[in-house]
Amino acid sequence: MRSLFNKYIRNRFFNKLLLMYSVIIIVTVGILIAIIVNSITGLLREQAITYNNQVLQLVSDHFHDQNKYLKKMMTDLYIKNGFVKTETLYEAFHALSSDGSSSSSFGSMSEQRERAAYINRYMMNTALPYDLDILEMVMSSRAFDYELNTTRYASGVRLDNYFEQIRHLLKTSVPANINERKTYFLPAFSAANNGSSMNLYGIYDYIRHADNPAEYAGYMILTYDTESFRRAYETYRKYLVGTLLVLTPDGDVIYDSSGAYYARPFPYWEQVQQSSDRALIDRKQSIVNVSKDDEFGFITVGIIPLDELHKGINRITRMVLAAASVCLLITILLTVLSTNRFSKRLKDVQQRIKEIQSGNLAVQPVTGQNDEVALIARNLNLMSKRLDEYIKREFVLELRRKDSELKQKTAELYALQSQINPHFLYNTLEAIRMKALSSRDTETGQMIKILAKLFRSSIKEEMMITIREEMNYCQSLLELYYIRFQGRLDIVFDVEEAILDYAVFRHILQPIIENSIAHGNDLSKDSNVITVRGRRANEYIVITVSDNGQGMDEERLAAVTEQLKQPHAYGSAGSIGLINVASRIKLLFGEDCGLAIASRRGIGTEVTVTIKALSKEELKDYVQNTDRG
Repeated sequence: MRSLFNKYIRNRFFNKLLLMYSVIIIVTVGILIAIIVNSITGLLREQAITYNNQVLQLVSDHFHDQNKYLKKMMTDLYIKNGFVKTETLYEAFHALSSDGSSSSSFGSMSEQRERAAYINRYMMNTALPYDLDILEMVMSSRAFDYELNTTRYASGVRLDNYFEQIRHLLKTSVPANINERKTYFLPAFSAANNGSSMNLYGIYDYIRHADNPAEYAGYMILTYDTESFRRAYETYRKYLVGTLLVLTPDGDVIYDSSGAYYARPFPYWEQVQQSSDRALIDRKQSIVNVSKDDEFGFITVGIIPLDELHKGINRITRMVLAAASVCLLITILLTVLSTNRFSKRLKDVQQRIKEIQSGNLAVQPVTGQNDEVALIARNLNLMSKRLDEYIKREFVLELRRKDSELKQKTAELYALQSQINPHFLYNTLEAIRMKALSSRDTETGQMIKILAKLFRSSIKEEMMITIREEMNYCQSLLELYYIRFQGRLDIVFDVEEAILDYAVFRHILQPIIENSIAHGNDLSKDSNVITVRGRRANEYIVITVSDNGQGMDEERLAAVTEQLKQPHAYGSAGSIGLINVASRIKLLFGEDCGLAIASRRGIGTEVTVTIKALSKEELKDYVQNTDRG
């Protein structure tokens, strides 16, 4: 993001101007969108709550009317009428449900059957046609040994296990005082119908004695499909958000628009009773509307989860944002076109600057009016001319300076190499060896022979050798030390064959190995091990020399590490050691190569050499190219 800003904004005036205009437009439109979305959010929220309250009232009125209709039918049947002649409903139904022992006071069996036909005819011709939502009207004796029923199903076939469930609900819910409510409710239960399942609920009342209301002969029951509630608010259904419930005074579910709480008490009954606005329903923050019917006692509840309410709000918000985005794009596009119209001449100057950056310093003709842009173009031509003259003059000076630096580096490199090439000692050692052999001291002669071999290798003129040659030299050096320490020094070489033909400068490992022997060899121990390992790591070669000697403490290790970071100390007293090697590595291979030391007191020391994986020719070319750069 920062690079894009630097590339397209920081150094471009018209882009800055365009950005400023765009920010102003975006902020203005953003504030407008926030106001609109906030207004729409409030409107949709109030609308959802209003529709929920309206539907809640429709459902409450619908269920209230069903309860009133039950009481109306009870009243009609209690009054003496043509169907039951002079008996009350209690007396007639008591006679119909008796076992016959007391039937003489109520007429013969044919008269009782006539009463049943009258009541059934009333149910069929008056009750069912008045309320089309009634599925079945049932009148049952108190002991459930006699019943009259009228069903809306043309076939007259009873729903499977239908009345058994009603009997169970009635038996388990008889109150201590049957007159404490006007009507009673059967919570929603499932009934099978031709292989499918449907949810039913019921409204019932007790068939009471006229003079003793605490005595009852049976039940009058109206059953409904829960879909009757949905039909009551079908017009508002598409606007409804959330869930509607109709509950008994005890919290049992009569109707649930979501279908999630049937066949069990409503689990959030306590929250609904205690809350007048908000409650945590099904782990969701919800707006709760509660309405209680004062006459029949049932409760209607509207639950609007906030996340469902926000779905509609988010949809409107996305539409507003999309429309605003299109308007913003059109506005910005028109701004870009108008800006581009006035920036053409500046683009010409910008193109001229790019040509100068690419190396074209030729003077270009200045066209256009004599304004600020033309002044910039003329000054740019003047700058190009002077820059061309300066480059030509400085180029010659730079070539001379680079040539001088190349010669200086070459002299330094050979000076470093000469410091570890003791040529003058070779002839002296040969003379000493011959003297030892003449005295029959073969061990001393062998040691001098190895040492002479080492010096002979040192006086070769070639500065760059292969790793194989350097390893052979190190083996000869370690052989000399092996004889000296009489078997108390073990040498281990673990070098990959694939790296042996890569190039190094002469004696890159000798000072490191000698340092390991001098400081890591403990004559009091029977086993002193020097390990030399070599491998390739991508474009680098890594060689390690480790010992199991005394090691260094943290203070000494920090001091040595700091010395290796110092500038090249050519000719200093310690240049033959690790600092000399580190200096030559950086001089030949660059700053990303060098030495690293790891050491622990009492465990040992490991020196790691990192160089580039180059052949002799590649190393020579690399050194030359580095000097030129």
